[in-house]
Amino acid sequence: MTRAAVVLDGAKADFSEIKKYVKRQFGDLVWAEVNQEFKDTIKRIAANPLLGTHVEQLAGLGYDNFRKTLVRQTRVVYEFDSQQLIVHMFIHTKRDFKTHLEKRLLAP
Repeated sequence: MTRAAVVLDGAKADFSEIKKYVKRQFGDLVWAEVNQEFKDTIKRIAANPLLGTHVEQLAGLGYDNFRKTLVRQTRVVYEFDSQQLIVHMFIHTKRDFKTHLEKRLLAP
């Protein structure tokens, strides 16, 4: 069963930054390729969210339905239930994942 995919506003802002960076550094053709990889990944995990790996930083906190997967060097962090796949963030592997995660998921 494929879930409806929802990208939260914070994740949309992350994605916009990635888009600007890729287009500036590598051009529109590379962006088109990368963008398609993101779309394909979201479709794939919406159909089977267990393809992602657990977010170790959330272990023991009750966030059992949170997973992450990679698109090139970008982590896609998402949550799922039987109806939806919710994308919480896109973050490059070189960024401080723990700090970004705390700000995004654990802030009030």
